[in-house]
Amino acid sequence: MSTDEKTFLRKADQKAWERFTSGKAGWDYVIITASNFSQGEGFKAQIRERLEAGFLPFSAHYGVVPDPEGERVGNGGAVLGALRYVFAREGTFRELRILVILSSGDSRRAAQYSAVGKIFSPVPRTLPNGRASTLFDEAMIALSPIPDKITEGVLVISGDVMLSFDAESFDPGNADAAAIAFPEPAATGAGHGVFLRNDEGNIARVWHKQKPEVLKGYGAVDENGFVNIDTGAVFFSPRVAEALYSLVCDEEGRCTDGTFRRIVNGHLAPSLYVDFFYPLADGSNCDGYMYEIPEGRMSPELLELRKRIWRVLRPYRIRLCTLAPSRFIHFGTTADVAELMSAGIDEYAYLGWKKQVASDVDDPGTAAYNSYGRGTFGKNVYLEDCVILSGDIGDRVILSGLEINGETVPSDVVLHCLKLTDGRYVTRIYGIHDDPKCRDVRLFGIKPDLGDVWGNGDHDLWHAVIYPACGTMKESIDAALNLYALIHGAGNRTAWNEAQKESLYSSFCKADGAAIHLWQKKVQEKIARVMPDK
Repeated sequence: MSTDEKTFLRKADQKAWERFTSGKAGWDYVIITASNFSQGEGFKAQIRERLEAGFLPFSAHYGVVPDPEGERVGNGGAVLGALRYVFAREGTFRELRILVILSSGDSRRAAQYSAVGKIFSPVPRTLPNGRASTLFDEAMIALSPIPDKITEGVLVISGDVMLSFDAESFDPGNADAAAIAFPEPAATGAGHGVFLRNDEGNIARVWHKQKPEVLKGYGAVDENGFVNIDTGAVFFSPRVAEALYSLVCDEEGRCTDGTFRRIVNGHLAPSLYVDFFYPLADGSNCDGYMYEIPEGRMSPELLELRKRIWRVLRPYRIRLCTLAPSRFIHFGTTADVAELMSAGIDEYAYLGWKKQVASDVDDPGTAAYNSYGRGTFGKNVYLEDCVILSGDIGDRVILSGLEINGETVPSDVVLHCLKLTDGRYVTRIYGIHDDPKCRDVRLFGIKPDLGDVWGNGDHDLWHAVIYPACGTMKESIDAALNLYALIHGAGNRTAWNEAQKESLYSSFCKADGAAIHLWQKKVQEKIARVMPDK
């Protein structure tokens, strides 16, 4: 990125901050979707703390909408849940400016954020008012100019990306819908959605996770090797919001628990970016839509739902708003986080990113966020919400939400502690490059020899019941390090066999969302005692 582009984005950020802190009215509703009730309680605690601190505008209503009964209902289902929440309070979408933040995914490939939600994951910079930032804070600031550009409508964004751009340049006009795209290299587009614009300025075609050479063959790659990448941000006019909402209503326009759950459930799990986007694109056709690969499972019921979606959405079109200069920063996987908190610190220094934020760590080379650290630290270590009293930390390590006091942590691992709703602790340990979604199960890059550890769950690392649940955080950390030793041919197999155990999935489902926030406050208080000026 050129110096001029960095200067542009830095000034855009400054303007957005001035708008955010101006006291002018903005969003009427800010809705965050959550995976389950407990995570939702954690989100509410985060919002409540910001309101009490005077950080968030009081003019908006802040709502948290968990997926019903903890089912994974897809980001399309989550959008429908958010619309239902607003309509139940207002009876309309007209003359309302609504922001919906999708943060109800499992976060399997960055499991340390499953319970806290990626939307409240750290961003390594201190805001002008001294607060340590998160993806939520960055979104609220960056998007704050948009309510001035619209009189009504719904803006939906993804909770796992940071969008750096000048929001004042976004103008949907009288469009039915409008997607925000950034020009990014085709290699980046291969992991995301990509749009093709037609001569009318609308989206002609949509592709998801296609190889660069395939995108080039479709004509989606420009002369500079860039594509219009789907940022996850899309604007719906009230008329399109009403059309979407009609999917969960009966013939008389009433939404009941029965009509809602027929569509919003774990079996159908409709996708915003597949099931709702395709009918809006000019070049779509009904037959092609029926064969489009879903984000979840294909089923006869999903095909029937798509027929209905096609009928209600096909009359509308979606405009493509490509904005530049811009940066699309994706917090997608554990490896992404490790890279962002090492090399990324320098790359995004123009946005105010720095190595240590709201932290007191005695090794200046260690990246830290809301952490206290004393001990021996290897290269490319990242601490978040941690207290390290002493210990020996290896290279390329992420430590999250725990206290270390004398332990030796091996290289290339994530060590992350969760308190469960029953008071027990589970410390999850896995490799920086492990993929919990992959059926070729690898733990620390090794095929584990632990027997049948999946029960009725899928045979992947996400569902492997291998993490001991213990009475104290210290015991759970020791148990996690013992698991590491077992995989590497040492350790105490008897202790592991006899322990009650959880998986990445079950510990996420049972995590105490409010306890996560309380732990973060405890760490802040520790840092404040040793560094009062922080």
